[in-house]
Amino acid sequence: MRQSELSSINRAGWNEGAYQAWVNRHGLPKDYALTLMKNPQQKVLKYLNHMGEIRGKRIANLLGSKGNKAVSLALLGAEVTVVDISKENSIYAMELAAAAGVDIHYIVSDLLEIPGEEKKEDYDFVILELGVLHYFVDLVPVFTIVNKMLKKGGTFILRDFHPMLTKLLSVEGTKMVAAGDYFGNCEIEVDVAFWKLLKSDLLHPSTKNRIRRWTLGDIITAIGITGLTITQLEEEAGIRWAFPANAPLGIENNIPGLFTIIAEKK
Repeated sequence: MRQSELSSINRAGWNEGAYQAWVNRHGLPKDYALTLMKNPQQKVLKYLNHMGEIRGKRIANLLGSKGNKAVSLALLGAEVTVVDISKENSIYAMELAAAAGVDIHYIVSDLLEIPGEEKKEDYDFVILELGVLHYFVDLVPVFTIVNKMLKKGGTFILRDFHPMLTKLLSVEGTKMVAAGDYFGNCEIEVDVAFWKLLKSDLLHPSTKNRIRRWTLGDIITAIGITGLTITQLEEEAGIRWAFPANAPLGIENNIPGLFTIIAEKK
């Protein structure tokens, strides 16, 4: 499937109930803003560890969803741009920013179709995070845009779910088994990520998403092809919510659940 077709399918899914899902999860933007204002570091601490002082820095949060990370970064003094395909996400994010008393720039667009003037080489940091790469049929164009947006000496931070968790391993009873196909490259149909947050069956999105999951080797190679220099690969233990409720306690600590790649534009 071509990227334009995949994006059209996923755009429809992300515009059917996203705003209400975030209200169900976090409350109205005006209420969630109070939480972020009390401790803006909390939601972005993993990134701050790699960024240092961000006051006055320009940050692009690509596929930035509901804007909680962007608003947190803005509260800490950064100038933040979000790119996301969902209009509903943008509405929640802009209301969240207004309630928090900060400005963010939100571009509603497929990442691969953002206007040329938005890809200037003047960002100190570009962030991609948590469940984003699987929306693309080819990663090289994605990381090419990242490279284009970074200024010389800028840093790319990619934090996503580990392919070992998403492509290969599952829990059966008390055992962890390799039941998936790590090297499989087909597209699959999945529920939209937020659907479980919708409380009424009437609000469950009727549209599915289509995704393609990547191996860690695919990801690293695509970043390298674009000319970015990888300086760090960090793997983190699994996350409890990704396992069945009856999975043995602690089993998530035995496998990687997340990874972070740090790359620089020389």
